[in-house]
Amino acid sequence: MSEQVPTKQQPLPTVSIDGVYNGAVKAVNGGYICGVLAGFVGGDAEVRINAAFPVETPLQPIATDDGGVEMYLSEKLLGSARPTTLELDIPTPPDFATARRASENFLFLHSIDVKGCYVCSPLRTPDKGLRVFIGALDNIAERSPGENLVAALWRPTTNLDDGEGNIDNAYIWSVLDCPGVYGLKLRYPESGILVLGSCAGSIKRPLPVDDTYIVSGWQITPAGGRKLHMGIAIHSRKGELMACAKQVCFDVGDTLPGASK
Repeated sequence: MSEQVPTKQQPLPTVSIDGVYNGAVKAVNGGYICGVLAGFVGGDAEVRINAAFPVETPLQPIATDDGGVEMYLSEKLLGSARPTTLELDIPTPPDFATARRASENFLFLHSIDVKGCYVCSPLRTPDKGLRVFIGALDNIAERSPGENLVAALWRPTTNLDDGEGNIDNAYIWSVLDCPGVYGLKLRYPESGILVLGSCAGSIKRPLPVDDTYIVSGWQITPAGGRKLHMGIAIHSRKGELMACAKQVCFDVGDTLPGASK
């Protein structure tokens, strides 16, 4: 018997995202949103975020006929994901020592919430945040598209384990978010508030939880208008590509979009 193809009329069990995964106040971190939506797809996924996702609120995922998913709050479409094949030119990652120096130069940008962003806040304890401290590489203002702008070291904690000794994919997607915004904000400090609009990601192989990873971000195309294109990669300490993403960020000026009520 052949497997039934999902249609847009097929609701899935509701989802409520814990408040620990916030980015802004009462809104879910963009990377974690991508991880949740990509989890319905499996494999490479392209995620679009239409509006802020509220925390601690039942949300309705709907399977789509292309193998993807849409997420709703009542009748409002918050975001969607669909299968894709990510093609991305990835620069050579910074070495371990360079990434460590960049992390040591971390400037905390996502402090809108009192406890800060789930991914990059130094105010969080390791069990309540990923603590990915992203810093600028040397001469960031002079670097061209395709050259790494920022880097960090990420040492996962055991609570991120998927049960098989590897990092759960939702946390990997989370890490693939903040370096893009940090790269843009550190390169263009005069820019407004930057938010994630879409992200195409690919997890190349399992990431063991008992290791340290090199995270890097680069600008894909020159800046122009409100849409800014960034690439993000996670490499092993030996330089093996573990995961990557291509994202579009938007400069929304001085007002941060709020979570839906």
